[in-house]
Amino acid sequence: MLAALVLAAAFPFLVGPEDPSWPDARIDVFTFAITLLAMVAGVGSLALRETLVRAVASGTLDPRSPDGADRVRVDLFRAWALCVAVGLLGAFVAYASARPSRVWPYALGAGALLLFHAPGRAVPPRE
Repeated sequence: MLAALVLAAAFPFLVGPEDPSWPDARIDVFTFAITLLAMVAGVGSLALRETLVRAVASGTLDPRSPDGADRVRVDLFRAWALCVAVGLLGAFVAYASARPSRVWPYALGAGALLLFHAPGRAVPPRE
């Protein structure tokens, strides 16, 4: 997923157009709408993780069982895919506006989300 995010961030720099295809006012409105979609994807990834954490904490999901491990894997993959979607939306904005630097806020936000969603080692509670 990290490689997909890096490719999405590099795309506007490598093959982006020289001139924007729309006037600045239209690109600003487009950027606003895409930013809202990126925020929804980011919050959706956080909601998926929260649902997963609550299921594990309540005991309704055992990540050590085969079915539980599969569900954890699928839910984490879905959360990571939403993180990459944030980066892809940023690449789309940067490409359409012919300003590759516009990808950075989206790519950094997606990278932070990927870091947040990175699986860690389960640490047993102290007694």
